Amino acid sequence: MKTLNFKFLGLGLGLIGLFFAATVCAQDEYLSEEELFGEDVLNGGGISDPLESINRAIFQFNDFLYLQVFDPIGQVYSAITPDPVEQGATNFFQNLKYPVRLVGNLLQGRFAGAWTETERFLLNSTVGVAGTMRPSDSYERLAPIPSEDIGQALGSWGIGNGPYLVLPIFGPSTLRDLVGFVGDRAVNPLQEPFSAIDDWEWEEQFALTASEVVTGLSSQTARYRQMKGSSIDGYGALKNGYTQFRRAAVAE
Repeated sequence: MKTLNFKFLGLGLGLIGLFFAATVCAQDEYLSEEELFGEDVLNGGGISDPLESINRAIFQFNDFLYLQVFDPIGQVYSAITPDPVEQGATNFFQNLKYPVRLVGNLLQGRFAGAWTETERFLLNSTVGVAGTMRPSDSYERLAPIPSEDIGQALGSWGIGNGPYLVLPIFGPSTLRDLVGFVGDRAVNPLQEPFSAIDDWEWEEQFALTASEVVTGLSSQTARYRQMKGSSIDGYGALKNGYTQFRRAAVAE
């Protein structure tokens, strides 16, 4: 029988610990979105936030983590890594997310998109040397298409957002997108606990995951800063930015 992998138990306990630590540490008073922006703006967000006090506590923890830890790591990585190597690593991990994009298209009945993603994956994985290069971009009919995921598919089926959530480390989400996130992992053959590669040691899996995270830090923190903006209420700005971003992704 396969030995139990304790890494994921530890990760789960760690996330729970971070959740409660952030909740305890965030005791400062804050103005609500209604007080800051008025009821019309709050209702215009189109998303409920019954867990706002907890979400704000986790937001404060994440904000520190993103700007004081992740952002410097991303900047160092970008500074010391040659541009061709950095781009190759980004392309490699983006190519590995093909199953997620494929299922996202299929669940929405976008068969043309599913076929385009398949052609791009096959070409980039072979001619593009395991996806480190993107020769598919040279062909007009294989031009990149908007990325799809299971959360978007659920939205296209008419399933509502559900309550707004801020997840430790992972950031803004909704109940629907959280379900989609779990589904994305389920169809990704390289990610535990659903990995199709049973003979990988946890060290190898951790190294792959850490490499993927580091290669995306610069772009992710930049997107975070863009959505958060310079608003007087960063939490409200991020929530509205994320909601609009996901609404546009579902509608496209």
